Amino acid sequence: MSHSLDAAASQPTIRIRPNLLERLKDNAGIRTDDAFARTIGISRATLDRLRMGGEPNLRTVIQIAQTFGLGLGEVVVSENAASEHVAVAS
Repeated sequence: MSHSLDAAASQPTIRIRPNLLERLKDNAGIRTDDAFARTIGISRATLDRLRMGGEPNLRTVIQIAQTFGLGLGEVVVSENAASEHVAVAS
């Protein structure tokens, strides 16, 4: 059982790129969070959760990418991959 916990712990954590949501909202000229959430096709609660660092589901990532003409890799970052990269570079 601990083997499966170790495997789960080694899975990368996906997050929306830092400050991306704020930049997209500002660049689109959207004034309220409610309007921004509707534009993306998510609830305001989901928007707040993503801003707090919550892990997005694939549907949400695709919706953000399609709405703003971005590639999926431009929307998300893998936290574990970033820290592994830093460890390799040092």
